Amino acid sequence: MGEDIAEKQELLNASVSAWNIACLKDDKRQQAINKFMKEYKKLNPTFTKDDFKDEEENLRLLIRQKDELYPDISIQIVNAIVQEVDGKNHIAVASAKME
Repeated sequence: MGEDIAEKQELLNASVSAWNIACLKDDKRQQAINKFMKEYKKLNPTFTKDDFKDEEENLRLLIRQKDELYPDISIQIVNAIVQEVDGKNHIAVASAKME
């Protein structure tokens, strides 16, 4: 996944967004998904409607997976970066517990 560090970072960013949306209460999720997709469209003006549909489906899939695998965890990820160290990929994550 991801051809280079920049692409891997983009994938990680989308995963972090999905995780953080999944940590929201159900009544806040749709609004957060809409906001994410609005920003995604702004950042990717050359993408097609199918590209946007695929991205939203992937986002919703990741949200469902977080709900299924970690239903009781509501820790927001505030930062995550991919770095290459000695030829291997490493991910550093900073999180904050939600109240």
